[in-house]
Amino acid sequence: MERNFLPFEVVDHTADVGIIAYGRNYCELLENAALGMFSLMADLMTVNPKDQREVRAEIAIPDKELLLLKWLKELHYIRDVEKFIPCKVKVTELTETKVTGLVEGEPIHEGVVLMHHIKAVTHHLVQIEHEKELLKAQVIFDV
Repeated sequence: MERNFLPFEVVDHTADVGIIAYGRNYCELLENAALGMFSLMADLMTVNPKDQREVRAEIAIPDKELLLLKWLKELHYIRDVEKFIPCKVKVTELTETKVTGLVEGEPIHEGVVLMHHIKAVTHHLVQIEHEKELLKAQVIFDV
């Protein structure tokens, strides 16, 4: 799919690190935020899409910012606990309170160039807003 915009950018924040993700719709915003987080964890050019994982995130009440955070936390769990680093992501189902997606990547090995060790996805300064014809989300990670 051709894009005329940068899907995400990295932002510095004191001792933490963050991203600003963009999307033409909420689904694309979730995918690009995930890619932004993965790119902080590893050089994605060194990760191959060898295996797949299905990821689900669900919240009790509709809240786009909370659903984004829950989604990123579930993706972070895969990296932190399963030692699996994704390099591709596709949202397959989306409602106001639930997101399901597939990630492709591989277990961490010596050929994967690791970068930041993200300890947690934070609620600090999280926001989603409209910028021209795009959605824009800011997320800060504790490193």
